[in-house]
Amino acid sequence: MVMGVGINQLREISLGLQASTLLTYIFGFTALKLSRLKKDGILRHGKINTAGYTLGALSLLFMLYSGIRLIIARAAPLIMYIHGFLGIITLALSSLFVANRWSWKTVRNMRILLVLFLSTFSGGVYMFSKFYKRDALAKKRSIKKKLAAKRC
Repeated sequence: MVMGVGINQLREISLGLQASTLLTYIFGFTALKLSRLKKDGILRHGKINTAGYTLGALSLLFMLYSGIRLIIARAAPLIMYIHGFLGIITLALSSLFVANRWSWKTVRNMRILLVLFLSTFSGGVYMFSKFYKRDALAKKRSIKKKLAAKRC
């Protein structure tokens, strides 16, 4: 528990932030495509996606705690390391897009970044579902044991 918040709640917060990130990226893309003037659309797209990047970066705080706990306990599955590696690459490239306007900031590179983000997001959703189920079952068993001990 961190400040009265359980690990599953931290994971839920992180997943919510990541889902919000995905939605803002979709809104940013939509704003770009629906814009009448290309320059205005690109500016809106950039602002909306910067907000999405911020949400994704915030979720990192919650994910790190959960991941570090599993690594210390030597209970981290291989997918967590793959997810973390892809996440670091995605976050680093995203920060370059947000902070700079370099010539390599092309549609092709943005598509590569999108694929990286979706891969990382999918891995995170998979891990959330596995860890959430596992921890929920463990909690349920713990409660049953406590109730059985009280009856005796």
